[in-house]
Amino acid sequence: MSDVKEVQERKSAQKYGPKATLAQCLATIAQSFLFIGFGMNLSISAIVIRDLYRNPNSEFSITITEASWYGSLLFIIYPVGCLLSGILQDKFGKKCCMILANIPSIIGWVFLYFAQSSVLLCASTLLMGLSTGFGAGSTSSYVGEISEPRLRGSLGSLGSMATRIGTLLMYILGLFFDWKTTALISMFCPIICTCFVIFIPESPIWLIAKGRNEKAEEAMCWLRGWVEPEKIKPEFLELVHYNEVSGTQGGCKIDTDDKNLFSNLAQFKNPAVYRPLRLILIFFFVSFAVSIYPTRPFITKIMKEIGLYDNQNESLVLLSGLTSIGSIIATATVHRAGKRLLTLLTLTINTVLLFSLGVYIIAVKAEYLISSPLISLTFLCSIYFFGSCGVSCMPWMILIEVFPNKSRGVATSVSSGLAYIILFTLTKTYLIIEMYLSLEYTMILFGCVGVFGLIYFYFYLPETENKTLLEIEEFFVLNKNG
Repeated sequence: MSDVKEVQERKSAQKYGPKATLAQCLATIAQSFLFIGFGMNLSISAIVIRDLYRNPNSEFSITITEASWYGSLLFIIYPVGCLLSGILQDKFGKKCCMILANIPSIIGWVFLYFAQSSVLLCASTLLMGLSTGFGAGSTSSYVGEISEPRLRGSLGSLGSMATRIGTLLMYILGLFFDWKTTALISMFCPIICTCFVIFIPESPIWLIAKGRNEKAEEAMCWLRGWVEPEKIKPEFLELVHYNEVSGTQGGCKIDTDDKNLFSNLAQFKNPAVYRPLRLILIFFFVSFAVSIYPTRPFITKIMKEIGLYDNQNESLVLLSGLTSIGSIIATATVHRAGKRLLTLLTLTINTVLLFSLGVYIIAVKAEYLISSPLISLTFLCSIYFFGSCGVSCMPWMILIEVFPNKSRGVATSVSSGLAYIILFTLTKTYLIIEMYLSLEYTMILFGCVGVFGLIYFYFYLPETENKTLLEIEEFFVLNKNG
């Protein structure tokens, strides 16, 4: 522990200027184009289904079964991309994986543009899902490894914000263009991303783990404001120490067969891995429920049930815009407020809103109240907005920092993949649950999930803001309730 104290004392003495903030922001913004692409990949299905579902005037039409498969295949293939990324990024690095992630996305957009049948539609969404999954693990761990503790929360939230911006852009394009033109325009996003990522440095932690200390020092100098090596010496020594503590030394893992797939998966027996994994998966489940993510493919159906019959396309743009604004607020406030407070606050607000929406629908159906489109839209806007201010983006922020260095690549990728399996399951079962419970009691059920989340996070969610990666790792190792 004396070594750890010594490293932390060296770290506390170092200070970087605004150029360091600028450099880390530029690196994060460059890879955030991947997240913008993710948002566009996730939301294009709504535009395609809108234009092709049982439409006799289109080049070809799709049935409800074809629409269901097209809308859900992305979530099925996403974990495969995550697993591939987790295995390959430890060997080839985060930067290389981020560049490779754009290739299937570009091909997917080409397939979509030239699609003349549901087969090519499904092929395009499979490629986009593979791209989304492959890029998710590397981008998340990259931000956690390049950023200072004071910036990690804000920079980590840029991914969620960029995803929402991508969704908003897709809905705006869908207002003015048909699905083919939208696909053609969207193709430029992964191309631009590739051009930007080429110019950012590789993760210094990964370079040190591979024994490439000179390259790691160059990357650190770039990320701390294009400074001289002497300036970053204390932090560089800390990273070397962190690699030693985490089980990576000069390009060799302490576990001799770590490159083996089964050895990678065996790392999940480590308390430093399975404890944060448990927290992350519960976090994703609660976040998806209280932010009503499972309802979003069917949001126009829900709008009709609560009296919103007119201007549904404009309402979609409004909801997407509010989630983007909420993400910006989360980015701006997380450093001061902390992730724990933002999570508990926004989770409480959304839980109350879900119970209130359920009670409101019951009162309208019982004719105690007259249905008001304004009240219904206000409920939806509030749930979308407050969710994006905290609880819906916090799991992605925490994901980049809770796993130890030795397991971070595969653990973040597996976590992302399992998160989308949870989302796929919730989305696929949503209509069945609503059929049995009705919309109002489904909202109340989501509110009950929020109550469970509040109790669990109050006792088990640590504050990770302004903590070093080593301090966070030690928390999960030493705290059995972590």
